[in-house]
Amino acid sequence: MNTHTETAAIIRQPDPMSPDPMSLDVARPKTANCLLLMSGGVESSTLLFQLAQTECPQPVFLDYAQRAAQQEWEAVQRLSENQQVQAQRYDLSAFGNAVGALRAERYHVPLPHRNFFAIAAIATIASNLNIQRIVIGLSADDAQVDTCSRPAFQNAITNTLGTLNLQLETPLIQLSKAAIILEGNRLHVPWKKTYSCLLGREKHCGFCPQCKKRREAFAQAGANDQDLGYNL
Repeated sequence: MNTHTETAAIIRQPDPMSPDPMSLDVARPKTANCLLLMSGGVESSTLLFQLAQTECPQPVFLDYAQRAAQQEWEAVQRLSENQQVQAQRYDLSAFGNAVGALRAERYHVPLPHRNFFAIAAIATIASNLNIQRIVIGLSADDAQVDTCSRPAFQNAITNTLGTLNLQLETPLIQLSKAAIILEGNRLHVPWKKTYSCLLGREKHCGFCPQCKKRREAFAQAGANDQDLGYNL
């Protein structure tokens, strides 16, 4: 991960494992009819398996210098390979590091209003690829803690994107994380291939906020914690 904090020009640096869709025509999604913003977590993974049943989603991963960027990207790759689609990674870590450096302390997620930033970024990608539909994995639980996941914001940003001929879809926004896990079970999502930890450890730590939410949701859905790979 890029650790520089200077406010340099932001240039997308293609990952060696992910061909650059802007320069290689063979890597451009020729049949994809939607872009799916993926982090490798419960919601976006469930959406990938759900969408892949009837259409050809293009998974998109954004590296904005979040602490767990590498582990999240590896999870996105594993899940995409499972569904026989090719994920694309966009390196925005220089921007994330520069913004994160404005704070006195370093945060696991350097960007406030992360979903706002992510939607704007993927909307730009969609326009360049001439794909109108953008799908993101928000849950009802997200709205309790994140302003950018609440109906007022989502309605406003959906209307704004509509003026750009882009369509924002949030199919899971009425469901709790536990309900999404049940849907994932129905779709046979391989949960051990997913990743939710904020700390970027090889295995889920089990005690960061995201791990606690994940663990609680799996318990509500009737899953055994020992099947989830926690590092306790």
